[in-house]
Amino acid sequence: MDNSNEQEKIQTGLLDHPHKDQKLEVLVENTKFYRFPVRTKLALIDDDLIQFIKESLKEIEHEDKTFYAISSKVVSITRGYYRKESDIKISWLAKFLVKFVKKWPNDPGFALPGKLQMAMDMVGIPRFLFAIVVGVIMKYIFRKPGYFYKVAGKNIGGIDGFVSWMYPEPLRGYGFYTPQKPNDDANFIEEHTGLPFAILDGNNVEQVVLGYGSKLKNVLSDIYLKIYKKNTKSEKELKNLLLKILEGNPQGQTGNTPILVIKMHV
Repeated sequence: MDNSNEQEKIQTGLLDHPHKDQKLEVLVENTKFYRFPVRTKLALIDDDLIQFIKESLKEIEHEDKTFYAISSKVVSITRGYYRKESDIKISWLAKFLVKFVKKWPNDPGFALPGKLQMAMDMVGIPRFLFAIVVGVIMKYIFRKPGYFYKVAGKNIGGIDGFVSWMYPEPLRGYGFYTPQKPNDDANFIEEHTGLPFAILDGNNVEQVVLGYGSKLKNVLSDIYLKIYKKNTKSEKELKNLLLKILEGNPQGQTGNTPILVIKMHV
């Protein structure tokens, strides 16, 4: 299979329409924002992240009050945050625990021994088991789901890979970590592109802002002042603003659009 020829056939660039069930525009306190997906070539193992971004945005003119977001998956693929499935030694514990993991129709989640093992290797077996106990208690006794991931930490919910039908041939056989220092990665991108960037982990359920660089922090502070008529340096308030701007999953789950161009209407 000649992947280079397949790549050349992909029509890349800024899309002027949203993904299915998503919105191109969103209002935040009567201020309009446009979220344009950017179709790119497929990011491959050992690609240069900065060149990938520059190539993807080369036809797009940067404007004031414009910023960018990129999928954490692209960062993981190009920055080496992955393991080969063949290098993961699956323990008896992973094989045992996977029997109790809920299986979803279109997303196996953690119902894969390799993925479960990768998570245990990240946080350690004692913490992983403790997270399971707390998660079960909070979910089934106190009706508060999600504590397993909070207690386990290191954003293990963002681990991906292991499902061959979800990935094209060049990316099969890998497990991908979520970036563990996303602010550093975002600052690295900003330093080498000169553009304000956030790193996202979006899916059909929620949008997670993993981190953003100092340039974007300044942009968000200016936007916050314009919208709310007051200054803030609160990371929580700036992240909440960013989540409102990124409502839904404008990057989509299909179509290979891992970059967003976000513009505030002025």
